Formats: sequence, C-alpha cells, structure tokens
Amino acid sequence: MGVTKKFIVLVACGVILTIATWPLGIYPMVFLFWNLLALGLLGLDALLTPNTKYLTVRRDNKQMLYFKAENIIEIFVRNTFRQPLKVQVKDVSLRHFAITSKNLTHSIIPGREQIFSYTVIPSKRGSFDTEEVHLRYIGLLGLCVKHTTIPCKTTYMVYPNIKDLSKYRLMMQKSRLLPKGEKNLRQYGAGSDFESLRAYVEGDDYRKINWAATARENKPIINQYQIEREQPVYILLDAGRPMSYSVNGFKKLDYAINAALILSDIVNRQGDKAGLMVYDSAIQANIPPGQGALHRNALMETLYRVEDNRQTASYEDAFQTLCERQKRRSLVFIFTDFEILEEAEDLILHISLLKRRHMPIVVFMANEGLKAMAEAPDSTKSYDKMLKHTAQEFYEERRNIIRRLNIMGIPSVESTAEQFALSAVNRYLQAKK
Repeated sequence: MGVTKKFIVLVACGVILTIATWPLGIYPMVFLFWNLLALGLLGLDALLTPNTKYLTVRRDNKQMLYFKAENIIEIFVRNTFRQPLKVQVKDVSLRHFAITSKNLTHSIIPGREQIFSYTVIPSKRGSFDTEEVHLRYIGLLGLCVKHTTIPCKTTYMVYPNIKDLSKYRLMMQKSRLLPKGEKNLRQYGAGSDFESLRAYVEGDDYRKINWAATARENKPIINQYQIEREQPVYILLDAGRPMSYSVNGFKKLDYAINAALILSDIVNRQGDKAGLMVYDSAIQANIPPGQGALHRNALMETLYRVEDNRQTASYEDAFQTLCERQKRRSLVFIFTDFEILEEAEDLILHISLLKRRHMPIVVFMANEGLKAMAEAPDSTKSYDKMLKHTAQEFYEERRNIIRRLNIMGIPSVESTAEQFALSAVNRYLQAKK
C-alpha cells in the first residue's frame, strides 16, 4: 500500500501548523495531534477501501494484432464494489511491442466494466504470452493507494499487416499501382489463350497457322495468343539466411511476407488463384493455389508463423517440388536475395528447371547500404578507398546476376524494402495485361 499526494499535502499542512505554533510553545502537542490525525485517517481509508476481490480483469482473447501497424490493446476491469473506484492499469511489458499512446486511468462506477486501452506497434510477428495485469486504485478518502496483481493469461497473435490491403485495393480501383511511364502492354505469343486472328507475316511460327481461316480468306492466317487468364500464381518465399538481415529496423523476411500477402490478395481480386511455398534448406510450407476466405486464412496462419534462420536456401528442392506438385503452367514469383555470389549462382543454376514448366519472376530486395558505399565520394584515406572499391565489386556482381537472368529470359525486379510489395504487384499486373 502507498500514499497519495493528498496525504502528503495533509502531512505538509501539519508541518506548517507546527511551525506556526512554535512561538506559543504548544508545537509538540500540535505535532503529535496532527500526525495521529493523519495516520488515523490513512488507516480508516485503508479499512474502508475494498480489497481486490471486488475487481475483476479480462482481455479480448480474439484480438488480432498486426505487424508494423498501430494496434489497440484493451483491458476490461469491472468494479463490483458499492462505491466508485479510481483505477490505474499497468500492463506487463512485452518484448517487441512499442507503446505509442495510452489511456490507463479511469474512475469505474459500481457494477460497471471500464475499458483501459493503449496503442502498440509490434516489431515482430508470432505469438506473445502475458500472464497478469497490475492494478493500483485510490482509497475512498483519497489518502491511500492499494496495489494488486491479477492473473490474466493471454496470448497475442501478431499477424502480417493486412491493414495495407485496403490501400492497395483502392489503388487498384483507381489504376494507380503502375508507376508513371509504365504501360500495361498486352503480351502476345507467350501464352496459350486465344486472342485474335491476323494475317501471316514472314517470321511467324507456321505452327500457329489457322488452316480453316486460311482456306476461307485465301491467304495465310495465324492464331494470335496472349498471356493466360485465370492463371495460377505461385509465391516462393525464401526464409533462409540472406532474408534474416535487417533493413530500416525490420527484417527482409518481414517485408517479403507482407508483400506475399498483398500480392496474393491482388491476384485473387484479379480472378487468379494464388499459392504459397515457404522454403529454406527444406520446404517449410506449401499451400496450393486457391481463392476465398478459407484460403486467405490459411495463408495468414502460415505466414504469421514463418521464422527466419541462418540456413542456406535450397533452390533445387523448392523448384523441383513446385514442378512436381504444380502441373499447370503458372506465374511464379520468387522472393529472395543473396549476400554472396555462390548463392546467386545456385539460383541461376536451378531456375532453368523451373523455366521449362513455369514463368518465373525473381524479386530481389535492393542492398541500399551497398549502393551508397559504392557511390560514395572519393576519399584520400586508404581505408575508405578500399571499402569503396570492395563495395563497387559486390555491387557490380549484383548487376551481373540480374543481367544474366534477363539474358535467360527471366524477368527480375530489384526493389527497396519499402517498395517491395508495390514492385511485386506492378510486375504481376504487367505480366497479366
């Protein structure tokens, strides 16, 4: 039990009164009387103020929290005492939760339940357990403060941030996803969906000649095809070592997970089915292409549990497994990155296997720190010169990997962490229109 400012003021008044009566010689009696009065009132307040059995605490067990977004945590306190109680709640601090605002002091009238809330921004996905809630409430006379700890076990689930989905859906409706200057070009010849007929020109594939139309028009006519509609889209999410590094305070994997969730939602809204494979040295999870609320929930449950590790991703296992399980030709987005040249060489070595059956697109996360060092102003210091030269070599290796993929006919995107989701969605829209 503690005391309030009101009690301290009461004691201070006694000190002032004692000093004032000092010349009269009665200050010992005044001092004794006043202290006994203050202590008596404090004891009376402690007796009148109820114990903790009149306060009950609960949480919202169905509450979902979202990564890197503002979330409101609510604690419900009920007062079953016959008098109002002024209560302050202090929650147990959780790791990876940054508190931005709080409203944790309220007066609770008898028989009512009061909501105590505060805002947090989780910096990590997953489940987080909390065991208890700390309460302090002021006595009925306003002199004492009672403290108690009430068990209230709860597990908070922090999911990937779906609050961004509404923003991307709105941008889709307003056709604002593609950056300025980039047009949705209809791609002919690469798909298998019939688009139209046109006259044959030299260089066209003779296998596309429509013999019925040729006989009717009395000149060579060919079928023109476009990228398939209602085509499955698979997202391959690398959870290995390169994705475990942090960018702007968050791990690369978290940016990629958020992008995977947003891309799958846009894919479904465009009428296509979205699938997901999470892999490192082995396959962690595989969700076949699908649509609808149940499929979206399955993606959410899978992505919220994904953890990064220090293992090297096995592209061979991931690509071979996808080819075995997904027979229909699909658009495959590979969310990955590399820190050493050997990792990129392994990707290039095995992606040809995937290209035979599917249409892969590789999405890298740009190494902005490496680029900044490579483009840093020249320095006279030998250490700075060596650092810049090394950064330029690594940066040029990254450029070479992207060029080699393009030569193989495999589109690639290198995006900043903040633009990762936007770049993936734009690449999907370019491929589909």
